[in-house]
Amino acid sequence: MQTSGIRRVVFIEQFFHPEGWGGAQLPRDITIDLSKAGCDVEVICGSDQYAPVEGGGQADPGAFGVRIRRIPRLLQGDIHRAKLARQVWFYLCALPLLAIRRRPHLFVTQTNPPLVVPLVALVARLLRRPYMIIAQDIYPEVMLAHGMLSGRPWFERSLSRLFAWAYRHASAVISLGPVMTERLLAKGVPRERVVEICNWATGDESVCRGPTNELRDAWNLSGRSVLLYSGNLGIAHDVETPIRAMAMLRSSVPDLVLVFIGKGSRLAEARALADELAIGDVVRFHDFVPFDLLPHSLGLADAALVTLRPGFEGLVVPSKLLGYMARSIPTLYVGPDSDVARFVKASGGGECVGSGDIEKFVAVVERWMVDPLARSAAGANASSYYRQNLSREAGLDAYRAAVDGAAFPDERA
Repeated sequence: MQTSGIRRVVFIEQFFHPEGWGGAQLPRDITIDLSKAGCDVEVICGSDQYAPVEGGGQADPGAFGVRIRRIPRLLQGDIHRAKLARQVWFYLCALPLLAIRRRPHLFVTQTNPPLVVPLVALVARLLRRPYMIIAQDIYPEVMLAHGMLSGRPWFERSLSRLFAWAYRHASAVISLGPVMTERLLAKGVPRERVVEICNWATGDESVCRGPTNELRDAWNLSGRSVLLYSGNLGIAHDVETPIRAMAMLRSSVPDLVLVFIGKGSRLAEARALADELAIGDVVRFHDFVPFDLLPHSLGLADAALVTLRPGFEGLVVPSKLLGYMARSIPTLYVGPDSDVARFVKASGGGECVGSGDIEKFVAVVERWMVDPLARSAAGANASSYYRQNLSREAGLDAYRAAVDGAAFPDERA
């Protein structure tokens, strides 16, 4: 971080500390680090929590000088209820907080909720200030891949133009990997403004296994092998392939349990499919655990699972992969060629299976369950690659440089 004056940074993200969702824990790490580096950091966020959890283990950004401006909650209860109304409320409240203020050196926005990206772009342009986009998801392409805009071509074209304008005029766009970079370049973002910084593992990176694990007995997993899915289960994730594979693995690997920990828009669908196949005994579902139990929840895993539906490659990069890699957990990836697939292959930290390829999924799991040395080697490979290429320290160094370059491009070395 250069020292020619204090950088005033305004960070915008709907979900922020104290938040159990990894996508909101990342900006906590970033804002704390920027504040430590001498930036004057303010966060504009909502009051709702996507994944509220209890327990310690999270640093409070306020303790490091980060100022947090929370938009009042519109509705109580489930945040998925009246989701559009909640988002519109966020936009309406965020606009004056962005526009009527001492002008910062840089606006930084994540992509949640989606229209905050063009909103920040508009305000930044009017105030003649640079802005940076952290592309946790790429819109409106995520909506198109999900079919949300089917039958409304005029709306699709309008949104595409609006977002393309916002992305093209950003001083910097953070990409989470090489496939996402290809998507951003296709949107017209100049290559020199794309900065690749992968997400990193959040929370305590230790794991508690064996008798020290507080969840194994509590969740009736003693003597069972665990394939773990930990994190958001949303529109971009394949739930059918692993659950259908478990119907076959139930007989060939009878001690295996697939454990989902988390929530998301496809959770109900996953539960319904497990019930339909009558495999509720080997497919379990649990909510997010308190932060201080994270080493125990991830310590359950003999192997871990990441999935992505075809069409979403390069649009989202599930950060749960980095959590597994940092903790030496081998990963089975289900999906098309993507940033996740490339990280898994480059690290030697797991195996990749195409969406719907249930036979290969079963074969990989059967091989891993009878060969713990192979699992251990893959986990070690993943951890080594993570430490060398994808660590929190490397990511935060890159963010400090990106903020410096976006806020004061003339000072770039």
